[in-house]
Amino acid sequence: MLQKFDLSIALTLSTWPALTLSVQNSWGGPNSVEKRDWFAGAISELFTSTPNADTIIDVEYLEEFMLQVMNDEFEVNVEDGSGEEVAAKIVGLRKLCGRGDFELVDEMLGRWRERQARGGERVAFQRMREGDDDEEEEQDSDDDDEEEVDDGDVEMDDAPELVKAPKEKIVPKVDEEGFTEVVGKKRR
Repeated sequence: MLQKFDLSIALTLSTWPALTLSVQNSWGGPNSVEKRDWFAGAISELFTSTPNADTIIDVEYLEEFMLQVMNDEFEVNVEDGSGEEVAAKIVGLRKLCGRGDFELVDEMLGRWRERQARGGERVAFQRMREGDDDEEEEQDSDDDDEEEVDDGDVEMDDAPELVKAPKEKIVPKVDEEGFTEVVGKKRR
């Protein structure tokens, strides 16, 4: 059961576009492939090392764990909801494997082998701009002939010249007994 569950985790992670894109572009550094494999092992270990894992580790818990790993190891902040989908699939596979039902895992393995035979799967990066969530913006334009290109750059004027502020001379403090207080550079 454990080997099939471990396999199901690796196969599920291999279909997660956020992780695949991170590995393809080495966002986790030159060892991104090894980090992906470690990631699958870390999820498996989370389930095996947690007492009563089937009641404690739910979709939300696993999603939070996975998103934290993506942020820490690949410096990717996943906000598209795919983390929840992948976590739900892994939790569901855990239940199936626990019952001895490995049919879905075998199907996933078959699809993975087909993808590998075709040369693997490349994930294309699509940049989302703020405000592009699920709504399409309509733009009214009086000039249909003229197209406006907006690449996100803002035209800026030259920055004003920097002016050196005069440094205030520190006047030593002398207490009632005639001692001079010494102040460090950081406290000035």
